[in-house]
Amino acid sequence: MTAKARRRPARQIVMLIYPNAHLLDVAGPMSLFAAANDFAGFVAYEVSLAALEPGLIATSAGLKLLATRRAGPVVTGVDTLLVSGGIGVDAAMRERKLVGWLRRQAPHCRRVASVCSGALLLAETGLLQGRRAVTHWERCDRLAADYPGIKVERDPIFIRDGKFYSSAGVSAGMDLALALIEEDLGTDVVAALAREFVLYMRRSGGQTQFSPALKAQSTQPGRIAGLQQWILGNLHRPLSIEELAAQIAMSPRHFARRFTQEAGMTPAAFVAAARVDAARQALASGAENIEHVAARLGFGSAERLRRSFQRHLAVTPSQFRTHFQTSGAA
Repeated sequence: MTAKARRRPARQIVMLIYPNAHLLDVAGPMSLFAAANDFAGFVAYEVSLAALEPGLIATSAGLKLLATRRAGPVVTGVDTLLVSGGIGVDAAMRERKLVGWLRRQAPHCRRVASVCSGALLLAETGLLQGRRAVTHWERCDRLAADYPGIKVERDPIFIRDGKFYSSAGVSAGMDLALALIEEDLGTDVVAALAREFVLYMRRSGGQTQFSPALKAQSTQPGRIAGLQQWILGNLHRPLSIEELAAQIAMSPRHFARRFTQEAGMTPAAFVAAARVDAARQALASGAENIEHVAARLGFGSAERLRRSFQRHLAVTPSQFRTHFQTSGAA
């Protein structure tokens, strides 16, 4: 970091909350911004919470958070405005004063971002009209139906469209926060934060918000869902279309069509994602070398594992392991 950057005034990071906001939507990203100061070596951020009325605001977990800012007057100096999600978002959307403040305040901020279902509150302002956005997968259909002018993308963990950012379910807000911090402070600070918080790494926004295990859980009960669980336990096998179809007594053609309809992705894409996810967990533990992981999980070679990692995670296995290994982290 240059001396000029060190002299820069702290960026004001403000999150809008309301009754029954999701605790992790707030605490996750804000904890990362606050902790970034320790790794930057200077006060890069000052974090605070805003609400319709300042004071203690009860989250859906029952814990209360202190909002020190009033979501009323438009103020200058807010660098990044975040909008929390949670089961209270529907009531918040009916608070016209809150929606009006968000609409007026956003133009005065360098960045505006929503976490999880906070995208619905941001959408209510009209500021996302004509833009790409994502939210928690359970809310994507509603976002698309209620706000047809928004280009809703259901898969990414976060999206940037101009100065507006949106993220998928809950923990994706931490991935978004890491991306914002990386924009400001660089990769070294983000790598240190990931180690400190025992996060895998900064996941790119293009990564899916569905892990293979979650895909399997969200598939309707039946033969396809059962096969997905079988795949997760048999990644060492070739897992060709023919083998998978035979497992549930279907023709390969009918199986491929049925799997894609029910799982939302092709069999090959599911297998590839499952292998990468399992390899990521294995490499994070540090117990196996890359060649052994590749052989055990059906990649065939370390080179194929490397290509799969770069395609899905935008890093090599070695880079991933280096990022994840602790360096004095708690």
